[in-house]
Amino acid sequence: MSVAHGRGGLLPKLHGSLTPKQTAAEEVAELLRKNIFQGVLPPGTPLPEVAVAEEFSVSRNTVREAFRTLTNERLLTYTTHRGVAVRYLTPDDVEQIYQLRHVLELRAVDLFDGRQDLLPSLDETLMAAEQAANEDRWRDVGTENLTFHCRLIQVYKNDRIKEIFERLMTEMRLGFLALNDPKTFHEPYLSENRKLYDRLAANEIEAAHTSLDKYLFRAEKQVKAAIEDISVLPNLTERGFSRRK
Repeated sequence: MSVAHGRGGLLPKLHGSLTPKQTAAEEVAELLRKNIFQGVLPPGTPLPEVAVAEEFSVSRNTVREAFRTLTNERLLTYTTHRGVAVRYLTPDDVEQIYQLRHVLELRAVDLFDGRQDLLPSLDETLMAAEQAANEDRWRDVGTENLTFHCRLIQVYKNDRIKEIFERLMTEMRLGFLALNDPKTFHEPYLSENRKLYDRLAANEIEAAHTSLDKYLFRAEKQVKAAIEDISVLPNLTERGFSRRK
């Protein structure tokens, strides 16, 4: 029997582990992260420390810790005398995000062969996006678009890749929100996502790979162009944020 040396002497090797629980700061960071993913907090939105602390009934130290986490994830930015705000992406950010998307998503398509178990969740997301489009809820269409691609990544069965990709898609949302006309941007990708789904359902892996490759290059150009066109940042006015999980 293997043993470990502890303060109390020899301790048998123990089996099992504690289930990690989120700290208050981690909970605040997760809620803010989800609000960004859902398009509730667009780039430039100020996040006053006191207001956020009151909204979530936590201390200002807790909020500062959450802000540090999200700043490290490139979702927030701090400016002297102005405080913390949701970050604007740069053209370089967009290029790097899409480089990773190409690597992870195209490989996911290549691995999709025979993974019929993932089709229902993908179809569910597509139907939600189509319903949102019918109701002219284009912010929600953007959320479902990102969710569709996050669910595609589940083919890896890898929690680390899943976490990395979800964080990447949250950052990607900041690029989507730079678009002045979300309907014009998102509407063509509704049918593109449906075509990708149909090819995966038919196990047409090569065709799915080729179409997604072109899709990502086209989307990158559009998002990058929108960001480059921002010559004057909009007025930074306080916006509300949701506690929905």
